[in-house]
Amino acid sequence: MPSFKKQVEECTECGECNLICPVCAVDDRAIFDPEHKIKLLAKIEGNGQLSQEEIDSIYLCTRCGACNDVCPVDIDISGIVQYERSLLANQGREPEKTKHITNNILTKYNPKGLDNEDRASMWVTDDLRFSDDDSLGYMAGCWVVFKNAHIAQDTVRLLNECGVTPRLIPDERCCGLFVIDNGHLDEAREYAKSYTDYLESLGIKRLLVSCPACYNVLANLYPDLYREPDYEVVHAVEYFKELYDAGKLAFNGASGKVMIKDACPMKEHFDMARELLDAAGYEVFDPFDKKVFCCGAPAGVKPNYPEISNAIGKYSLDKRGDATSVVTYCPFCMHHFDGVREAYGIETPIEDIASLLWRSTKK
Repeated sequence: MPSFKKQVEECTECGECNLICPVCAVDDRAIFDPEHKIKLLAKIEGNGQLSQEEIDSIYLCTRCGACNDVCPVDIDISGIVQYERSLLANQGREPEKTKHITNNILTKYNPKGLDNEDRASMWVTDDLRFSDDDSLGYMAGCWVVFKNAHIAQDTVRLLNECGVTPRLIPDERCCGLFVIDNGHLDEAREYAKSYTDYLESLGIKRLLVSCPACYNVLANLYPDLYREPDYEVVHAVEYFKELYDAGKLAFNGASGKVMIKDACPMKEHFDMARELLDAAGYEVFDPFDKKVFCCGAPAGVKPNYPEISNAIGKYSLDKRGDATSVVTYCPFCMHHFDGVREAYGIETPIEDIASLLWRSTKK
């Protein structure tokens, strides 16, 4: 892999990254283009003076990776932005909200800085069945526990219906993606080591997660930051598909047209989600044709730039057409879209795939 400086020099200014960027879809200022972001590298490395718009440009990026996917010369645009953020943090120039959220995760183990002592009490209900079986642990995730508890509840109900009783993670914590996205990699390495070692101490064989960020971080990023874990990480969509293929998950013939909003890190799961919805009886509509288009919230864009973040979310929801609901399998997308719906008066509901499948299950 060439150095980041070399990669920037190889940019052909073709503009493909700008065409796919969600920020560029709602804001036409050239300074916010991915192409412009990477060209700020030399100035940032030299600790040069930056305008507020130039700093904003570096942090107006969800790190969805869509720009990397289309770059014809394989520039790691997302990686360069992460590196630029690490430099800005070391220079004391990162946004205060970014610094605050990072500290919350490192010290309180969740982005909001809430009490993390007993997450399970925030969503576990009497009808849900668990066990001490080491074969499958379940990690709900921050945006499920603190904002959309029904996702975890419906996930476990679906598992229970199929004869599966997962094990709870007693001291569940945030995966730390925000810390990684914003270039705090030394802290992220220690965090990855601590959480990996803890999860391994439970002796679980597979770790089921509802959040795509958790899936990507634990399965793909922690091994780079620390090492490969002794357990396998599996996203809920993949596990639901396993249950369906094994004949354990059956549906009662639901109907309706739904717009699917895919999760950025889950490209290998795109088809699985569609197959499950189709099997449940839904007509699936995808306005992005299996191309990554971020909801506009991750990596600090939502807290630092709420108007642009909401505009990106609206850009997606405006493509829903006559769909009766928008379905996603990313709890953070759902949390963001719920806010967008409220901001713009959009009535079409946002649903997680676990809830949709649970309602469609033969009982």
